[in-house]
Amino acid sequence: MNKLLIDLYRVLKKLVFYPKALREVLNFEGDIKDYVIRSYNLDCGLPTIDILHLCPNLNEAITPFSFLEGASTPIDIAVLRALARNYKHCKYLEIGTWRGESVANVSEIAEKCVSISLSVDEMRKAGLSTDFIKVHRFFSNSSPNIKHIGHNSHTFDYSLLEDKFDLIFIDGDHTYEGVKIDTKNAFTLVKDNKSVIVWHDYGLSFERVRWSVLAGILDGCPEDKRQNLYHISNSLCAIYTQADYKSSVLNFPQLPNKSFNVQISAKRFDL
Repeated sequence: MNKLLIDLYRVLKKLVFYPKALREVLNFEGDIKDYVIRSYNLDCGLPTIDILHLCPNLNEAITPFSFLEGASTPIDIAVLRALARNYKHCKYLEIGTWRGESVANVSEIAEKCVSISLSVDEMRKAGLSTDFIKVHRFFSNSSPNIKHIGHNSHTFDYSLLEDKFDLIFIDGDHTYEGVKIDTKNAFTLVKDNKSVIVWHDYGLSFERVRWSVLAGILDGCPEDKRQNLYHISNSLCAIYTQADYKSSVLNFPQLPNKSFNVQISAKRFDL
């Protein structure tokens, strides 16, 4: 997530002085959508799995959660927790950790978690403020079963990792090239044919595709694995799974076919 936030910070600064840049971004997404349709015949994006088929007993309490900029949504984190429960000794890899909410949540269930995210030195060299750097890994630093690796995921030597993984969450650099690189690496790190990969921000919203991310997923995915790519309904996530699920094309707008129960409580930190 950090690389995405760095890029977003730079884009917002540029838009203040160069409003035409917004049109350039929108045109780029349109061009990428045309590329995906031409290359993969996916004019509506990936086929969609109903979240209750993927996670039939979905009942998760999400904590910690900040409701601050850049976090995964509560439903996305609930999916990660539910998926982690499918493995007796789940090993979880997260590429891109911002405040650490998602990995901290999964660490309550998984046996071992590894987080790969930009180092403090890399963030300083990118010109990020001390306050911006300070919030990284806020929620996950104290978890004993989380190993934090400070390194750019694009240049990290993955052969240094001791494990292969049951569940991999890609939430780092959301540019086309960034997603493509992280996707290629992720497929070398799955433990077996029961392993799954989840990508965040496949959705621009719950019902809209972020085409640049989808293009990176498709181009980074091995050709023989592309038929196992899906969107998870009611979420911003895409998933790779070899399990057999019924899927359908998501058309906008969707008529609701389920309801979620949401309970929110909060407590203040003594900082």
